[in-house]
Amino acid sequence: MAKNKLLVLFPGRNYSVDKPLLYYAAKVFEKRGYEVIGLNYNFYLKGNKNDIAGLIEEAKQYVVNQLKNVDFSRYEDIVFVSKSMGTALAGYYETLKHIRVRHIFLTPVPEGMKYMQRGKCIVVAGKEDTFLDAQKLKIYCVEQEVSLKQFEEVGHSLEHNEDMNITFAILMVIIRMYREF
Repeated sequence: MAKNKLLVLFPGRNYSVDKPLLYYAAKVFEKRGYEVIGLNYNFYLKGNKNDIAGLIEEAKQYVVNQLKNVDFSRYEDIVFVSKSMGTALAGYYETLKHIRVRHIFLTPVPEGMKYMQRGKCIVVAGKEDTFLDAQKLKIYCVEQEVSLKQFEEVGHSLEHNEDMNITFAILMVIIRMYREF
C-alpha cells in the first residue's frame, strides 16, 4: 500500500501561509497529491517583533502543539517549505522529532542555517537580504554542498520595490522549483 505525501508550511514573522510564496507552494504540492498543513504562530507571539531569535524560541511551542497529532510515519515523502524565521522552526522540528524531511528554505535567517544539509534542501534568497548576508549564505551553501538560488535586486521579501514584473518573474521561477522538487 502506498503511503501519503505531506507538505508543511512554516511562515515567517510577517509572512503568513496566505502570501504568494507559501500560497503557491500549497497549490503546487496539493496538485501533486500532497496533504498540506499550514502553520500559524504569528498571532500568538507576544515578544519583541524585531527580536527574531526570541520569536523563534517563543514559536517553537506553537509549532510542536500544532503538529502534535500528525503521524509522520504515515508519509513516504515529507516536504517542509519555510520562510524567514520559519526556516529555523522547520529545521528545529525535524531535529526534535527525528523525521526525514526535504526542505525548501525561502529567505533563511541565520538561526536556520545549521539545518541546511546536502541533498535535503534547496535555499532561495535575495542578494539584497538584510537578515542574512548574501555572500555569507553563498559560502555556507557551497561548503555544505546545498543548492542555492539567489535573486538579484531583491531582499528578504523576494519582491522588487519598483518593478512588479521582476517580482512576478521571481515568483514564476520559484513555482517552477516547487514543481520540480
